[in-house]
Amino acid sequence: MNEKAKAYMAEQQERLVNDLNTTFTLPVFVDEAAEDELPADNNYFLIVYGDMTTASKEGNLSQEVYVVYISEGNPDIEATTLDIISVGTRVRGISFSRTIKERVQKGETTDFFDRVTLIFRRILKHEYSL
Repeated sequence: MNEKAKAYMAEQQERLVNDLNTTFTLPVFVDEAAEDELPADNNYFLIVYGDMTTASKEGNLSQEVYVVYISEGNPDIEATTLDIISVGTRVRGISFSRTIKERVQKGETTDFFDRVTLIFRRILKHEYSL
């Protein structure tokens, strides 16, 4: 992969992290977070970059980007989800695909939190080497 393509990927990643953090003022983790890093109030983002597949245009790859929103005590979860979609799609080269919404029980308690996984897709260019 050439340096221009690497810089483009890094720019996308940085912008997504910064825009989520700035818009929602919540911690944003990439790929993983240690247990002791997670906020006690269960409100944060986790961004995970998925597998790459060939795209319809030669020389391009498609990669899924999972933005996992963990939220406890947010009665406006659907409106917040729409806001997250807006933030993600403002990043050049990223488009929205779908969401998966779950209510997750906290251990053996009667408390729950929401986990919304927003699936975006980004197109990446690469060079073929022979």
